[in-house]
Amino acid sequence: MESKHKKIILGITIFIFISIIFICYQTISEKEIKFPKKTQETLTFTLKGQNMTTIKVGEKYQEPGYEAIDKEEGNITSKVSVKSTLNVDIPGTYQITYTITNKKGIKKELKRFVTVEGNKIVKYQGTYDNIDNTLKTWWSGNKKDHTRPVEGAGNTEDMLKQYGAYYMGPDEKIIYLTFDEGSNDTYTEEIVDILNENDVKATFFFCKGFMKDNPELMKKIAESGHSVGNHTANHYSMPSLATRTNFQKYLNEIEENEKVYKEITGVNMDKVYREPKGEYSYRSLQIVHDLGYKSYFWSADHYDFDYDVSKEKAFNELEKKYHNGAIYLIHPKNKGNYEAMDSFIKHMKNLGYSFGLVRDIQ
Repeated sequence: MESKHKKIILGITIFIFISIIFICYQTISEKEIKFPKKTQETLTFTLKGQNMTTIKVGEKYQEPGYEAIDKEEGNITSKVSVKSTLNVDIPGTYQITYTITNKKGIKKELKRFVTVEGNKIVKYQGTYDNIDNTLKTWWSGNKKDHTRPVEGAGNTEDMLKQYGAYYMGPDEKIIYLTFDEGSNDTYTEEIVDILNENDVKATFFFCKGFMKDNPELMKKIAESGHSVGNHTANHYSMPSLATRTNFQKYLNEIEENEKVYKEITGVNMDKVYREPKGEYSYRSLQIVHDLGYKSYFWSADHYDFDYDVSKEKAFNELEKKYHNGAIYLIHPKNKGNYEAMDSFIKHMKNLGYSFGLVRDIQ
């Protein structure tokens, strides 16, 4: 009898023990398998129509619209803030920024780009004869104390603006990196990789030959969100073509370059232009402006186009030339520029500078 009781007690003890182990295991498992709840998207913000559009000079811009829907607040489209740089009277590419913030502080921002194209010129305009066609060579002040140069090649900002030309951006902590390429002996792709790794966008000025020889690189640059501008098809001195006699050659230099880029990438070249060799005239600037372009010179450069410099030399030259709104002219064929680029970008970011595209300069 006693043996029977012992067996019953033992059975109950084992049952209780197993039950305790099961409960503990279940509790631990629930804690371990407890997945965090997904954060539900409560704010939907969309642009209607295309995020890239083109209009002609003087044409009224029709806003396609936008919509902001919050799951708790409902339709909050009326709370969208719109900031625009658009000027329909001046050719160029402009940015419209849309921002919405709901009651929970969730903020979303969208952007649309509008290109204003100049009227198509098919023949030489008689008014061009009244514009000075004297060949000039660009130079910048190259200040070494980080102040903004008051002029470049004897031109003030206001003087150049009447021809749609710029040599630096606004007085803000923004750096504009621009690269001029003409030969196939280049570090352009390596520089693009460094820019992408640092989440920096830059502007590249290319000629026809380089683009045709490097189609995959052109696609990579376009897909990475960089800006590609017109440096003419053959790198001629354009004032020599800014005449009644040579006008068709002038047009061909611009249009052939646009065509090659479009054929390779499937997208239009940005309406940003740089005179080959820095050789310009006021007439040349006016003609290319009438073709829908804005011209960009530079306010910071160094002697990097004729020979290689070391990484240290390139960094020092780049560093001592920076200032608010600086447009840098850089030649990717110079190995020192490539080797110094990562350090220079990080250094400028540490100083509080950001990087922009010249097409946004107004």
